[in-house]
Amino acid sequence: MPKISNDLIIEIRNKVDIVDVISEYLPLTQKGKNYFALCPFHDDHSPSMSISPEKQIYTCFVCGASGNVFTFLMEYEHLNFIEAVKLMANKVGVSLPISDYIKFKKNDQYENLYKIYDLSNKFYQNYLNTANGKDAKEYLYQRNFTDEIINEFQIGLAPFNNKVSNLLQKNKFSITEITESGICNFNNDELKDIFVNRIMFPLWNLSGQVIGFSGRIYSELDTAKYINSKESKLFKKGELLYNYHRAKDEARRQKKVIIVEGFMDVLALYKHGVKNVVATMGTAITHEQALLIKKLASQIILCFDGDEAGAKATINCGNELSNINVIPQVIRLSDNFDPDDYIEKKGINAFLKQIEEPVSFINYKIEYLKKEKNFNDPNAISLYIDEVIKELSNINDTVVRELLLQKISAETNVSIETLTNILNKEINKKPKINNKKPEVKKSVKRLNKYEQAEQRMLYYMLHYKEVIKIYKNHNCYFPNQIARYLASEIVQYYDKYKNIEIADYLSYLGDKEELVNLTTKIMALQLPEEYLEDEINDYIKVLDEFTINLELNNLEEQFKKETDIELKTEIATKIIEIKKGVDISD
Repeated sequence: MPKISNDLIIEIRNKVDIVDVISEYLPLTQKGKNYFALCPFHDDHSPSMSISPEKQIYTCFVCGASGNVFTFLMEYEHLNFIEAVKLMANKVGVSLPISDYIKFKKNDQYENLYKIYDLSNKFYQNYLNTANGKDAKEYLYQRNFTDEIINEFQIGLAPFNNKVSNLLQKNKFSITEITESGICNFNNDELKDIFVNRIMFPLWNLSGQVIGFSGRIYSELDTAKYINSKESKLFKKGELLYNYHRAKDEARRQKKVIIVEGFMDVLALYKHGVKNVVATMGTAITHEQALLIKKLASQIILCFDGDEAGAKATINCGNELSNINVIPQVIRLSDNFDPDDYIEKKGINAFLKQIEEPVSFINYKIEYLKKEKNFNDPNAISLYIDEVIKELSNINDTVVRELLLQKISAETNVSIETLTNILNKEINKKPKINNKKPEVKKSVKRLNKYEQAEQRMLYYMLHYKEVIKIYKNHNCYFPNQIARYLASEIVQYYDKYKNIEIADYLSYLGDKEELVNLTTKIMALQLPEEYLEDEINDYIKVLDEFTINLELNNLEEQFKKETDIELKTEIATKIIEIKKGVDISD
């Protein structure tokens, strides 16, 4: 299998500017020679991520996220290293000597599960195109699904009998693996298909791998409209968004993403050319999904069903997004329509106009609170004002608050002065906000002096070739095995390239996950940029002390176990000589 050379990876990395790449995903502000952004890898409220054009690296000084352009893409886009390299290679027009089928990093732990889903998915697709799939395909055509959409979304058909369970067993998958996938059940000593005579819609993870299915009836033989895969090790609804892998590029190109409730809503929009759309798959939005949405685009538009359940889902989703400083907009569908019904009755142009004229989330909430209120009843008006004021108290924009107060005053005939007084009282009731940078909670293990010394040595080795030379000449021993491995890789890199650039060195490490993680951790250390030679020598002394202690411990263990008096005396003499030669502190 062809391999990408380190030189080619470094060439690709040198052809892109990390500032340009990250600015496609995050708004950047220049301060001095660096750029700053809200860190997307934790719940950041003030710009904590620094991007250095000079070093071509980024570092978050709150959560410790750091790396080069490839590690950013890997974390942000949920890619593996090869995928990140391919993405940048395409951007700069560099051809890579790797096959298109190298798409996903293998995970041996779940490899067979992925294979089960992939094989089943292909079987369902093929079965739809047989004579047995004629009625199901006719149903899809009646729902305005074209062959292009059917193929792109890999829609298939589950048969009546147990063909899938038989197929999986013939391919040597174990009964445990097959049942764990949620495609089959094992009852009465027999493996049976769960999905029977249903149109099959595959569900994907963020990278585009099939991890489950939703089966829909197309006849009246079953009362359950949908049967969905059970949650598994791979399929966790609350951590995924349907169509994420397909929609992300279009959403970022348009700087706009539409959020809908179910995967059928995605398909309804997609078949009319609206491709920047993802779905929460019918569940209440989670914090993890909100963070994924935040990454997709700056303009977030919620388009849930027009009924009461859809209104509540809109409020819940909007609140979850607001909690992470994302203020969405809303499309209000009339007559209780879902997106598919709305487009069928009113036309795609009417829907596109809605996208161009969404309402603000706060206006949507106010309209929702107003619904079914009797404005002839003073108590109802008072309740309405109380609910709206609570919402306004969460808005920091004074202009927006003023305009909304004017609107509420006109609706209720209550003076702006009175409303302002009520609002100020509500604001004063809230706890004062601490303007300090938020701290990310992490379990911090206090480092001993040996661990501190090795990490600081590595930090300066990553920054200065002179420190690499000092390390090589002294050949000091690092207590941590991964740290020793990292130091060895740094030396090999320097010997080959006669220099050390962190951005290129991270590219050199590629998918060596343990080394990349330790390197990014070391990079996030807030140490002085310049080093002092005396300081480096102090670190070496501390590491030498560790080595001596290690040797003493080994000798003392040998001394305890040794029974030969002559050998025991020899070991004791070595111990005394070592202790005479050094001053060892605790």
